[in-house]
Amino acid sequence: MFPERDNYELQHFTLEELKSLNYGAWFNISHPQRASDSYSQLTILTLEEVLDFVDPANTGIGLALELKSPYLYEGIEKQIAAELEAKKVYEAENEPPRILFLSFSPAALQRLSELRPESPRILLTKRNFVSPRRWQGWLDITEEVADGIGPKGHVSFPWYIGAAHKRGLFVFPYVINRSWQLKVFSWFSADGYITDRPELLANFYDRVREFGENVGELGEELLEEDENSGHKNGGSAEDNENRENNSN
Repeated sequence: MFPERDNYELQHFTLEELKSLNYGAWFNISHPQRASDSYSQLTILTLEEVLDFVDPANTGIGLALELKSPYLYEGIEKQIAAELEAKKVYEAENEPPRILFLSFSPAALQRLSELRPESPRILLTKRNFVSPRRWQGWLDITEEVADGIGPKGHVSFPWYIGAAHKRGLFVFPYVINRSWQLKVFSWFSADGYITDRPELLANFYDRVREFGENVGELGEELLEEDENSGHKNGGSAEDNENRENNSN
């Protein structure tokens, strides 16, 4: 669409230009086993359009809003808070949150804690490996700006999740796209999951009570095939890396 451009980073395009792009066709090509006609000719949605479509104020359906590279967009936190205010999307006492903020930026989460303190926040971490000392450091930062932490899945050891729980923080590992991962992290006491496969997660929550505290109870289903997938869970390292890159 824009062969003359030297830089394809998002901030170098106007909204009109972004809306001219097809956001769904690539998925049907890359993942034919999960292709859908509804994915073709998808266009980008603004936050205002998403709020109109989901209508959390009246439906109660929650939204997870991730701020990506917020340092590139000065004042984006104020814009988001103002948009939520304009749509009358408020949190209700004794009800699940309607808005969940996620970001790799502690500074952005700090600003959101001042603009909209009632909505929970998750600090995402990029580390592929975290020492116990470094993990405690991340928990220190998280306590200052957020209510939970979102580590990469392979960093989410049970003793790290336990350390977060001792501080009153919840843990949402990412990117959890396999049923065996959901089962293992459930056993590790993860509080939730960041995934590209919401239908897989919804199915898992319908079955989560089947699993006890003994890992042996997971049984042979640990390596069962994912629904609509032609291979067993786990996949190759390349598959997992591609999924993570796509989600980020």
